[in-house]
Amino acid sequence: MKKTFRLISIFILLALIIFAVGEYSICGIFYTMRGEGLEHQMLMFSAFTGDMFIALGLFLLLAFVNKRSDWFLNKWERKDIVIHLLYSTLIAFYFEAHALHTGRWGYNEAMPLVYGTSIGLVPVLFLIILIPLIFYLTKKVYKFRYNN
Repeated sequence: MKKTFRLISIFILLALIIFAVGEYSICGIFYTMRGEGLEHQMLMFSAFTGDMFIALGLFLLLAFVNKRSDWFLNKWERKDIVIHLLYSTLIAFYFEAHALHTGRWGYNEAMPLVYGTSIGLVPVLFLIILIPLIFYLTKKVYKFRYNN
């Protein structure tokens, strides 16, 4: 249980940092958002904390499928990759479609779209690329800190 708590804690901290940097980096380039000042900062906060909870959901799903919380300390299996790709793609599509429909944010002309849809390619790739990076960094930090 101690190991699980450590892994989840490291994962959450790294996810918050990476997603905050990522959201702030791509926001001005690809998105149009309503609001300024505090309203904009609250939207950004909800975006990167939401991303963290999406990643944590995948962590828990894959821990359940693999029957252990430290499954990613070893090599990913094919099923882990497939679950990650499906989960990240579907979640990204859902949240982007919902946000666009409710007017929470929009895309500017720089945003490439997924062919045949009104969904931006960047947010889909954002989750597909950054979530494995967070797992990788969690593994490195955990092994450095607890397996000297």
